[in-house]
Amino acid sequence: MHTYDIFKESISKQKVGTKEFAQAVVERLGKRPNTLKAVAYKQEDVEEVCSETIVKERSDTKKELVGVDVFLDWLKGSPDNLGDALSKLVPDGLQLAMISNRGVKVWPGGAAETFCSDQWRCRFMSKNKGAPISHKDIIDVLGRVEGAGFDFIKTENLCNFDGERGYSLDQGE
Repeated sequence: MHTYDIFKESISKQKVGTKEFAQAVVERLGKRPNTLKAVAYKQEDVEEVCSETIVKERSDTKKELVGVDVFLDWLKGSPDNLGDALSKLVPDGLQLAMISNRGVKVWPGGAAETFCSDQWRCRFMSKNKGAPISHKDIIDVLGRVEGAGFDFIKTENLCNFDGERGYSLDQGE
């Protein structure tokens, strides 16, 4: 029994929708498989894995906060409009480094034909390339963004670990 997306005439016996597939799973809960080999786990193995939360200690890795991505829900213009507006809000010591939409850099220097949705990633970094920023800097940026009427929906802190970037770049960055 396979859903339409994985159904193959040569392998599958029945084509069903997701609702029917889910119902078939529910009907078979607690039963052993007919075709594939059943797997049995010892109770103590399950208890060992599930009974305790383990937090691993980090080595002596140097972690530095170097920027923040502020995600906006925004529909009022072009990437250049957004870049111009946000650039005016940036506190001393920081800069708006780039804006992306759907994983593609759209400001500065984005392609005019790039299709943009309503969610924007706005990256704020130190003016001194690679220099650390503070949590107060992030709070200041968010206050200014909110004060200007922008709807921020998420933030993501950008960190370096032992001087190596620990965050992703966008296409074109």
